[in-house]
Amino acid sequence: MDQPDPAVAPKPDTPTEQPGIQAGTRILGVLPNYKTVEKMTGAYEPLTPGAKFMIATKDSFDWPEFFVAASITELGTLTGQDPEWGQGVKGFAKRYGAALSDQVISNYLTEAILPAVLHDDPRYFRLGPGYSPAHRIGHALSWVIIGKTDTNHNTLNVPELLGSGASAAIGLMYYPQAERLGSSVMDRFVTQVSFDAASSVLKEYWPDIRQALFHKHE
Repeated sequence: MDQPDPAVAPKPDTPTEQPGIQAGTRILGVLPNYKTVEKMTGAYEPLTPGAKFMIATKDSFDWPEFFVAASITELGTLTGQDPEWGQGVKGFAKRYGAALSDQVISNYLTEAILPAVLHDDPRYFRLGPGYSPAHRIGHALSWVIIGKTDTNHNTLNVPELLGSGASAAIGLMYYPQAERLGSSVMDRFVTQVSFDAASSVLKEYWPDIRQALFHKHE
């Protein structure tokens, strides 16, 4: 699907306010939303490698992420996933460590390391109002497949696909024996890409939701 050429405002002086690194930006005040460019105004400006690593760091270590990992851990405990790790505090600690590792490894691969090496832009460029819901949702879902280069051209989103796959494979180092099968790695890969696709849809519509709920304009 074709994506409109994004544009962001000129880069401010402070690194934490570079395009796509919006300090303190969270969805519903909780979910980190640091790599979304909400408005396409001005001239496109690529991120520096340092800025890409800053996005990955914020997405990995912002305080809500620790609660997200805990929620994933609790769900795994309740559904009896990875029985080799057992129950109780010890089992919870192992699952929590794995969930947190998954998040951090995936974020750095898809948002920092691979985008810096391949000269790709890890940000999500929102389409915004003025388009049909189907167009906006399609635009958001396509972002896990079609990304942007640092020269503002559409390209295969290799950082997302390769990074998610590599993250799932790295899990072989710390998941229990039963989860070291090819099917388990594929399940983790599909889960990660699906989560990122759903996240893009939420990012696309969050300003609309924010305006409706809190009467705050973009």
